[in-house]
Amino acid sequence: MNKKPGLLFSVCLLAMIILATSFGLNFGGNPPVHLPQHIDPDTVLYVCPVSNSAWIQVSQSLNLINKYVHILFFFAVFILMFSWGWALYQNLLKDKFNEDVYKNSWELTKIVFWGAVIYALLVYTPNHFRQVYVRGANQQYVLCENTSTGARAVKPAAVTLR
Repeated sequence: MNKKPGLLFSVCLLAMIILATSFGLNFGGNPPVHLPQHIDPDTVLYVCPVSNSAWIQVSQSLNLINKYVHILFFFAVFILMFSWGWALYQNLLKDKFNEDVYKNSWELTKIVFWGAVIYALLVYTPNHFRQVYVRGANQQYVLCENTSTGARAVKPAAVTLR
């Protein structure tokens, strides 16, 4: 039985608000981009300019050191595997289970896991997977719907993935 239903509701509501704002969801809707009649709507892509927020700047800054963070992460995973193996070896050697030898391994596991989760949240923003380059434009764009704020129709040949 849950003793604090208000806390659970608050956490769920906060998560929904963060997801809705991250992905640009809204309830009212925007008017769609109108194309001239001689253009088939199925032959265009819609792009929106990227707003330069602090979240985007942190993500781009961390992408500069992404390779080194991956190397550090895999080094930590190798140390973690060795730590768990050593704890298992100590228990097998004594032929009895002693949970104290797993204490350091478990702490290291939690640190590596939460470090990876926080890093992934900072680097892989919703725009990270939708970002495209539009030939001839000097601004960053993301793929969007024709009802998104600031949407522009462009030819698919002018759009390349990052």
